[in-house]
Amino acid sequence: MAALVFGFITLLQQERNNDATVDSGKAAVDAEKREKRKEKEKQEKDAGPPVEQALGAPNFYGSRFAFPGRTTSLEHGGEAGYGTQEYSDWFAKNQAVAVGVDAYRVTLSPLHEGTVVIQNMRISDRKCEPTRYSGTAVVPPAIGDGGDDIEPTTIGFDLTEPTPRPRTVAGRVPESEPGVEVWKLKGNAFSKGIYLDGGEQADARTFDLLFFTGSNDCKFKVEVNITSGPKDAWYPLKLGKENKVEIAGQADRYDSVVLPRNVDYTDPIQNELHEAGNPFDILKIEKESF
Repeated sequence: MAALVFGFITLLQQERNNDATVDSGKAAVDAEKREKRKEKEKQEKDAGPPVEQALGAPNFYGSRFAFPGRTTSLEHGGEAGYGTQEYSDWFAKNQAVAVGVDAYRVTLSPLHEGTVVIQNMRISDRKCEPTRYSGTAVVPPAIGDGGDDIEPTTIGFDLTEPTPRPRTVAGRVPESEPGVEVWKLKGNAFSKGIYLDGGEQADARTFDLLFFTGSNDCKFKVEVNITSGPKDAWYPLKLGKENKVEIAGQADRYDSVVLPRNVDYTDPIQNELHEAGNPFDILKIEKESF
């Protein structure tokens, strides 16, 4: 009887040892798979774009929009409050585009280990032609300050230049002449490269990009030049629809004009339709030497 018990205990111990050996082997295999997966992910990341892009809302309030066609009835646009889904749907239905100037925000952060250098930005695939957005001018109501505490690097492109170049934006010039909105652009925004360290606590840099089109409608892409290790290349910024930005040129006259009522927010009528005219100040760009 004692021999049987001893044999059973011995067999049970052998099974446990075998199970432990199997578990240990499985753990080693799983660990090897994890390491291979991490290495593959690292190789794919190193082979891909050196930075991650995140879009946001710029420190710029657009107050100039236009529809290509004349508006004879506001429909739901009359009651729609700015920033509501109804207002957005009304804009989309009428193919609204920003006029003369618009801004986009993008934040870049390294995906690679080590340091990446943002060397430059440029406009590509640009097509500009006399504006076709002369049907309806729209001025949305004013909005409050969002209290944005991000300090972006603000860069402006004058698309009326033969070759638009990235300039530092000094901002709007106060006390400009009546009927004229003056913006001041300084020299090369990339006279020095912008260094961002990668790793677990990667750096990030936020850019507000402003584009000025004059009297022409412009469609274009924006590319950023980045050096990462031995590789230096241009990469598209993910701005606009299918990475393409569209801004309307400013017309001399619009067939109809939509203005905010500027009354109590509880008023059911938010926007009013007016006859032909031009509610926009003339945009003027003052530039320093590049």
